[in-house]
Amino acid sequence: MDETATTVTFPTLIKEFSITTDQVQWVNTLVLLVIANIVLISSQIRLRISTKQIFILGVLLFTLGLIIDIFSPRFDLLLLGRALQGVGTGIGLTLMYNIILAEVPKEKLGFMMGIGTMITACAVALGPVFGGMITDALNWRWIFIISLFLSILSLFTGSY
Repeated sequence: MDETATTVTFPTLIKEFSITTDQVQWVNTLVLLVIANIVLISSQIRLRISTKQIFILGVLLFTLGLIIDIFSPRFDLLLLGRALQGVGTGIGLTLMYNIILAEVPKEKLGFMMGIGTMITACAVALGPVFGGMITDALNWRWIFIISLFLSILSLFTGSY
């Protein structure tokens, strides 16, 4: 959801970091480019690392990106955090589908693939609403603070 939640923060980020509209677009574009590249190499990651290790790696990289974003005093550091979020998201996205394909019985495979796709699609669609509500009530950094809480929660529950 973070990928699109920041879209509504563009005017605020332009003012806060004294950047142009062209530059602020990288807040979302970079994440999507990194996710696309990680998806391309995910099969190689899967061959070398266990599922649990991939999950932990993905969540930790995503979490590190969030921490950088929360405390980022400069735009280039914000982009670094967003890139790490993209790596974590790319790992998690492909891992979700790998787990579904490997663990779900054939008769429930279509249903579970649909659930996985629905979660992804809803998160992308609800991101701007979430981002707008948070930015309006608090400030743009709270998008990442709330995501940090959810990321840490998922690390503990997923590891268990």
